[in-house]
Amino acid sequence: MTNKLKIILISGVGALLILSLALWFLVLQPNQQKEAKQAEELLASGIKLFNQKKFNETLDTLARIPSGNAEEAQVRYYQGSAFMMLKDYESAVDYLGQAHRLNSQDTRILFALGVAYFKLGKLKLSKSYFASVLEIDPGNKDARGLMDIMAKLERSSTTKPEPNNN
Repeated sequence: MTNKLKIILISGVGALLILSLALWFLVLQPNQQKEAKQAEELLASGIKLFNQKKFNETLDTLARIPSGNAEEAQVRYYQGSAFMMLKDYESAVDYLGQAHRLNSQDTRILFALGVAYFKLGKLKLSKSYFASVLEIDPGNKDARGLMDIMAKLERSSTTKPEPNNN
């Protein structure tokens, strides 16, 4: 292969790379920015609906956000919380579990999982999530209060009733 042919070949590959980058900057990157902005708007709308106690509408809105977005943990948290408010605790656990896998240190997610498992009657699992909340935020009064309630429930379920001596 001659030097002239090598130069032409290298120039062609370089030009192809430059065209690819230009395509990414001109077409794909603005598209990704547009999708990210739409996801942010949908999330804001979903949170607003959640705060208005329109839980089915919240779920419909948040379902339109594609996965893989920067705020996915928050999306899953609100979906799980909406399911909890609709008393669908199994679905709540599913979505909150997804949120937890995305952000294991968010005390709101941990607390919500504790509540959902409590509602499902899974006290040990519930306690473990509240304990995790307290590890991160020792001053969390809500988690501490629910841990105290569960401790009382455990004591009362293990205490045998005294015989009636009348």
